[in-house]
Amino acid sequence: MGEVTDYASYFPEEIQKFAKEAVFKDGRWMAVIVKAIYEKYGREAIDVLNEAFHAFGKAEGERYKKQAGYEGREEEIDVVVALSEIYPNVHMHAGAAGLKLERVEFGPDESISLCHYCSLHEGWKDIWDKSYLMCEFLSYHHDRGFMEGLNPKLEWTEHAEKDGAEGLARGGGKPCRMRLVRHE
Repeated sequence: MGEVTDYASYFPEEIQKFAKEAVFKDGRWMAVIVKAIYEKYGREAIDVLNEAFHAFGKAEGERYKKQAGYEGREEEIDVVVALSEIYPNVHMHAGAAGLKLERVEFGPDESISLCHYCSLHEGWKDIWDKSYLMCEFLSYHHDRGFMEGLNPKLEWTEHAEKDGAEGLARGGGKPCRMRLVRHE
């Protein structure tokens, strides 16, 4: 714990290159679309997207839970089960896409990770000066829904650029902090 792991190294170089380019390019497309929607319709449009991404994440969480054999057994899904058994490759997938992550804490009731570099943000930042809104709806609301779909007691209490926290997209020079907890 406490070291930035190069999860990309788990994948062949050609997969790393493809994943980084695809995430960067797709992130830029999304930023263009979201920026245009925001500029035309304002913050309310982002809130609509947030709701849609939350619902999508929740459906994905429920699908993953069923595939992993935990349907009807939500009480057994703690932070470790969620991130190690049901979605074990979250850090590896993000790493292959060019994110530099550090897992600081990891236990049944809490996980804390820091993101020191984000290839998504790199794609967004020259498209839109409000790229933190991309983190908010793409990352936070989707992932919040995903964990709710696994177990309603799981919650991201800190996640990327949620609620104005200073991180990579706000230029604070600090890594984005992601904290998942299980409430009793």
